[in-house]
Amino acid sequence: MHLIKIGGSLTYHAERLLNELKKIEKPIIIIPGGGEFANVVRKLYEKTNLNDSGAHKLATLCVDLMGLYFSEISGIETTDNLFDAKRILEKNGKIIFLPSKLILSADELPHSWDVTSDTIALYVAKFLNMEEIIVATDVDGVYDKYPGGKLLNTISAKDIRGFTSVDKHLPQLLIKYKMNCYVVNGKYPERIINLLNGKMDICTKITWF
Repeated sequence: MHLIKIGGSLTYHAERLLNELKKIEKPIIIIPGGGEFANVVRKLYEKTNLNDSGAHKLATLCVDLMGLYFSEISGIETTDNLFDAKRILEKNGKIIFLPSKLILSADELPHSWDVTSDTIALYVAKFLNMEEIIVATDVDGVYDKYPGGKLLNTISAKDIRGFTSVDKHLPQLLIKYKMNCYVVNGKYPERIINLLNGKMDICTKITWF
């Protein structure tokens, strides 16, 4: 079983990636990013009296909206509960998980812009007893500086604070959950497919230790 978070930066590239993932005979749960939907919430937060908790709720619902969009362009089924997700995944299926119900009812994550769908994806993976996740974004991985820096093949979550490829809360949650994360460019689906098949490709592995 694998979990892939497809970032909002891939909104206009997601259709090809999703269709390639459908061809793989492996169980895959997909968590979307909030993308442009979440950017609207951020603007409201900056220009109105919308508080942190309100922004957290709205931004989390934006992940669901992106999931529905992903479903429409790919034909992959959606669900908002882990029971159905597990049932479909047991048949080597693909499912797009809409996380707002789980995230908002459990209410264990900080109400902060430090938390994005990166953290949400890891949180869901913990519920499914996974040991790692894949974060697909629009860059090749984590760089020692950006732009113009060197791509890091591996980095510890303890050392990643301040880098921008993943959200600020993810590193501490990786350490807490003792999980690893691969950051990979989703514009190249073959790289993700190689990772799913246990083959390394251009990416950054973030280890919890």
